[in-house]
Amino acid sequence: MLCFLGLVWSQEAYITGLIISNEDQTPIHGANIYSKKLGIGTVSQVNGRFVLGNLPHGEISFTISMIGFKDINESLVLNKNNYDLGKISMSTDTIKIKEIVVDAHHELQPHSFASNIDFIGDKYHKNLKSSLALTLDKETGLSIRSMGQATAQPVLRGYTGDRFLLTENGITAGDLSNTSIDHAISMDMASYNKIRIIRGPEALLFGSNTIGGVIDVSRQFNFESRFKKISLSALLGAESSNKSLFGNFVAYFPVDFRQQFRFSILRRNAGNQNSPNGVLDNTALSNHEVTGTYSYFGRASRSIIILEEINMNYGIPGSYEGHIDGVDIKMNKKSQKYNYHKDIFFLGFQTLDMDQRFISYMHSEYEKGNIDPSVRMDQKIFSLQSKLTGNHLTVGSLLQYRDFKAGGFYWTPDAEEISLAIFGMLEKEIKDFTLQISSRAEFLTVIPETSLIYLSNLSNSQVVNRYYPIFAGAVGIYRSWENWKLSLGTMLTGRAPSIEDLYSDGPHLGTYAYEIGKPELDLENTIGVEASLEHSTEKSDIRFTGYHNFSPNYHISTKMGDGYEPGADWIEWGSGTSGWLYKYQMQGLRSRIYGLEFDFQYELLKLINLHGNLSVTRGENISDNKPLAYVPPDNLLFSTELDLKPFSVEMQLKKVLPQTRLGEFETKTSGYFIADLNGSFTIHKSQMTHKFIFQIDNIFDEVYYNHLSRIKLIMPEKGQSFSMQYRLVF
Repeated sequence: MLCFLGLVWSQEAYITGLIISNEDQTPIHGANIYSKKLGIGTVSQVNGRFVLGNLPHGEISFTISMIGFKDINESLVLNKNNYDLGKISMSTDTIKIKEIVVDAHHELQPHSFASNIDFIGDKYHKNLKSSLALTLDKETGLSIRSMGQATAQPVLRGYTGDRFLLTENGITAGDLSNTSIDHAISMDMASYNKIRIIRGPEALLFGSNTIGGVIDVSRQFNFESRFKKISLSALLGAESSNKSLFGNFVAYFPVDFRQQFRFSILRRNAGNQNSPNGVLDNTALSNHEVTGTYSYFGRASRSIIILEEINMNYGIPGSYEGHIDGVDIKMNKKSQKYNYHKDIFFLGFQTLDMDQRFISYMHSEYEKGNIDPSVRMDQKIFSLQSKLTGNHLTVGSLLQYRDFKAGGFYWTPDAEEISLAIFGMLEKEIKDFTLQISSRAEFLTVIPETSLIYLSNLSNSQVVNRYYPIFAGAVGIYRSWENWKLSLGTMLTGRAPSIEDLYSDGPHLGTYAYEIGKPELDLENTIGVEASLEHSTEKSDIRFTGYHNFSPNYHISTKMGDGYEPGADWIEWGSGTSGWLYKYQMQGLRSRIYGLEFDFQYELLKLINLHGNLSVTRGENISDNKPLAYVPPDNLLFSTELDLKPFSVEMQLKKVLPQTRLGEFETKTSGYFIADLNGSFTIHKSQMTHKFIFQIDNIFDEVYYNHLSRIKLIMPEKGQSFSMQYRLVF
């Protein structure tokens, strides 16, 4: 195996550029960019831009060609990961045909809000962890809630669950991670390579419940990449704190320049999470994932079919609040995806995108040592989305069907959900300003199964069909002058309660809770405003962002009591000797969440870069005139990077303040200071590149507790940890 892996090396570099006509400076769509020696190519998009990826460092030659234009031959020496060619002008050429019409599409990407985050390339590699939340841990405005290493979930500006969207290439991830803290996100980040956090009016193109934003992930940097010969890549890694080993293997098999296959296999095994105070039992995990992709490239279209399966097994530690010996969870997700992209000329629209998905998801919870599940949750999701994009206008529609089933001791009724949405965004230049207006209208139907239901805290008569019309809208204004950029936005979002929020009535093992819904819950609407001011020079980039969100009906699951006496109305006895389960019930509160963010980057010397950020979040329960529960504490991060190509090293220092603004039944969490170190070393040899990445987390083995962790009363977060990655491609 090691001999075989020694034949491959890392996909590190990529080339970008904008191809335009020399005659009228308009973008050229459909130009071929191809490296004959490497057998890798791509085509320019409707806005003229292209990305040629999967390139080794060193000398590379490629040709840019387009019917009606003269070929351009380029040779470069790649000594960095990202090489931008800027504008490339193509001159027209005389060809002997009757007639040719060249019609260039224009820029279609919407203006990005200043607080958007792109997480790709070397930055992604150096911060890669198993889960999405841990990978993004150092980003501004992001916190983590968890019940152990497998269940780490991102928190955006204090928002959890489905108050922000988690999507893969623009469509829902299709798991149950947004419904409960013990449900792992069905993604291992070792098999992905691109993350984007989206805010502002653009977010409504993804969904109506986007007050916290959208986190969109992708396995491929560019779906337009084409290969003429077989390309193989691999990633191997290990971490000391949980004795984990993982590997991801990817292979591209081109049939011809129009057709290619992509196969990916991932495997990860990790032991129990370790801390300075000892081992946190029953937190081991294993992930197995297989993905197959077929791509067909037409003259003006692209079709992609993807089949995926992921299996995750992980543990939830025991607690005096819940099941003493812990809970084991098994998850399986199968996905079928089809994407069709076509360049068109219709009523001013320039592209048509259609996306169809079918997802089958199964989740089972076992009391430690039992072979039969005590809780089972399954769902099947079918979605069909279409989208037309033009120079200044995007419109689309989404049809989604969800079939949810619960089993075991989890007595939420089975249900069907049908959602229909139409959405659009208009972008217009007005003098020195750019105006964006977006809106989304949805209609959700929730149909619970009422023939066989078992409820003890709710009445069967309360379980009825619910209908939710949802309207969301946003306006954004952008202005750039000299070295300054200003982004202003306001947004109205809508979030319908899920079947679990409405009709749950039973124990949920993994959350240490007996969960009770609230059938009369209405929509959760939120009105938000955000402003960002950015100043950029050749050596520095500074950004200030402020936001304020108000909700008259904020849905939150709250503990009904905090006692220990059997039989009391706020306590529920668990099964056998497994422990106590507190009762939690959904509520609707008047609330507001607001905060301030600060980012800076500065090139101190040519080889030394400084970076820092500050996140301040406040939450208020206006109904009860007290702090809102489960709000992250303030934190400050500072890092310095020494880049001595081919070696680089970065020290990161993070200070988290104590959380003393507590909601009901919350406990104070002390502040802490931790230091991390990461770096990379790249070896270039002929057409081969080997990249080693190392990470040292919690260098000084600090004992610290995460305020949003449900296990902070049991054990601190992980202690000193060493990890190593080796990235390869052939």
